[in-house]
Amino acid sequence: MGDLSQAFILLLAGFVVVFSVLIILIAVVTIYSKIITSIQNAGKKKKTENKTKKVVVMPSEPVRTEMPAPAGTDDDNGEIPGEIIAVIAAAVDAVCGEKKHRIRSVKKARASRSAWSRAGALDNTRPF
Repeated sequence: MGDLSQAFILLLAGFVVVFSVLIILIAVVTIYSKIITSIQNAGKKKKTENKTKKVVVMPSEPVRTEMPAPAGTDDDNGEIPGEIIAVIAAAVDAVCGEKKHRIRSVKKARASRSAWSRAGALDNTRPF
């Protein structure tokens, strides 16, 4: 009878240790997730405060008021329309924020592969 009671006590002690460690792990993970969530929310609040600030952009060069020619005409000469440059400048300003930044040039990306090469690469890398 002594061996059976000792085995039962050992079994009970094992259950208590395992479940207490599981409860401690659950508490640690819960506290960690609350800390991370509060840090992320603080970063979002800081970003929304920065977005509400009024930004005044002073152009260094005079702004062109004429509309660029539509794409595909002979007057295009491979230039990027002013609206596209304005959108790119706004995106760079949104990313950089308060840091000093300057866009020196905007160029169209040159296609590195032919259409046949891209089609072959797409065909060979498509998932099953």
